[in-house]
Amino acid sequence: MPEADDSVDDAERLRLIITGFYRSAVDTPPVGRLFVEELNRETERLDYLYERYIAPTLQTLTPSIERLVAEGRMAPVPMDVLFFAVIPPVSGMVEVPLARRLGRPVPASPEQLTATAETLAALVVNGLPAKGPVPRG
Repeated sequence: MPEADDSVDDAERLRLIITGFYRSAVDTPPVGRLFVEELNRETERLDYLYERYIAPTLQTLTPSIERLVAEGRMAPVPMDVLFFAVIPPVSGMVEVPLARRLGRPVPASPEQLTATAETLAALVVNGLPAKGPVPRG
């Protein structure tokens, strides 16, 4: 996770953290797959991931998200919805056989994978700004 920098705009901080997450998935696809798989199981491993990685990341992001919502720059979205808007797209970084069938070059260079991670992060982050009412579910 990038170091906290108070001079960075909240939207940029959000972009940097999400991009960093996707780049990490590119660099270590097996770890990304393991992470995504463990989110589906009620186990001590999920508790560990939540306590060591997810909760600290959310603790870092929450103030920025709250400010973006208060400024009208981001729609108010429940944390679970926001989390699942960001995390599942990582499968595009770690599900290599499917990605190849969908057109990813074989073999993909590190630069191509980094560009893919940055594009994915841009799509997710650019979809977060407030553009109208968000249905409550």
